[in-house]
Amino acid sequence: MDTYLKRHAYGNATADDFWKTLAEVSKKPVDQVMPTFVKQPGAPIISVKMQCSGASAAVTLSQTRYFYDRSLFEQGNSELWQVPICLKEDGGKGQKCVLLTKKEQTFTLPACGSWVMANAGANGYYRSGYSSEAIRSISKNAETDLTPAERIFLLSDSWASVRVGQQPIGDYLALAEGLQTDRTRAVLEQMAAQVNYISEYLVTDQDRDAYEQWVRKLFSPLAKELGWSPKPGESDETKELRGRIMSVLGQAGRDPEVIAEARKLAELALKDPTAVDHTAAFTAFALSAQNGDSALYDDLMNHLQQKGSSLEEYYIYFQALSQFRDPKLLQRTLSFAVSPAVRSQDSLGLIAAVMQNPAGTRVAWDFVRAHWTDIEKVGGGFTSGEVVGATSSICEAGMRDEVQDFFSTHKVPTAERTLKQSLEKMDYCVDLKSRQTPQLASWLEHQGPSAGQY
Repeated sequence: MDTYLKRHAYGNATADDFWKTLAEVSKKPVDQVMPTFVKQPGAPIISVKMQCSGASAAVTLSQTRYFYDRSLFEQGNSELWQVPICLKEDGGKGQKCVLLTKKEQTFTLPACGSWVMANAGANGYYRSGYSSEAIRSISKNAETDLTPAERIFLLSDSWASVRVGQQPIGDYLALAEGLQTDRTRAVLEQMAAQVNYISEYLVTDQDRDAYEQWVRKLFSPLAKELGWSPKPGESDETKELRGRIMSVLGQAGRDPEVIAEARKLAELALKDPTAVDHTAAFTAFALSAQNGDSALYDDLMNHLQQKGSSLEEYYIYFQALSQFRDPKLLQRTLSFAVSPAVRSQDSLGLIAAVMQNPAGTRVAWDFVRAHWTDIEKVGGGFTSGEVVGATSSICEAGMRDEVQDFFSTHKVPTAERTLKQSLEKMDYCVDLKSRQTPQLASWLEHQGPSAGQY
């Protein structure tokens, strides 16, 4: 940097000048690498194949542009990156850094283990993809052989491959199993979020029981370690992790013990809000509402309207109203959202929350169409975009078409980009469900029983 500043002091310089100077000083081909990432869109996914030959290994790396859209991904593309890649071998004992300059190249490693990872240190700006055999080999010792950052990247990359059909969803679930003893918050929260997504969009009624049992086996040991009550001196990160783990166990796993304890905590918090940690209370109320009846709904509504509650308490009750599964109760929540009793800045968020509740998606969408004039009055042209954005939680082709048709005649000028993004997300979800739901059913059938008796 000093060399660059001195060389171009009081003068003009280009990005190419900067890359050239960095290359000179570092003795690395920065001037070849950076333009390929800066001057063309997207980023590559690096496919990794390894073949042993005696004591050494031949690692073949191939690159193509990654698209979130499977159809675009499968079309292929002509982009070519100069990609610095650091390969990490089985056991995590060493690494070799190479420069991938072609669509496909083969490199030699001095040893041959059961796997090789293509983003050692998690420093690379690319995705990596592996065969089923490799991802399952990596998952066996991922917690000990990979750093937390590498594990986070591996989870993300594995799901990215699932999204475009390059890996079956069973590979991701096997990787999650390999990380079930991991105690890194970022790793666990990423796993929990994906497990919930699978539960909401990909699991059929027929496979629900098997998936719930798998989720319980995956997260119950950690839940028992954490418990519901914070320990003295506990960090905020641990409190947040507790909420996430209890939430996924209660939602995706529908764990009876977790749900029962959540109801006890919610009842305690209704009597004395100071008796329950707020992060635990938020999760407890959400789970209680998901399994609640009209009596609980009325109790929440009464507390919500009481004067003297703190703002934190208010929003815990407020958000819980969107989490019920009974369509009649959700209809009450939607009507409440556009009533004078709710502040305008909160109204559309509540409607969006009902739409993002799998049990409320259809109820909320029908309500939006029937009450669009009221919603526009409450939200105005700008904030109405929040409801448009919430449609991205839809994962049915028929409803997707309804959204497109409705907003073609009910314009929200400030949310045109939001609508386009929502439609794309719906398309991705519908495509993912059509391709991976059968894979998930097959994996649960073959792996579920062998996971143990619950």
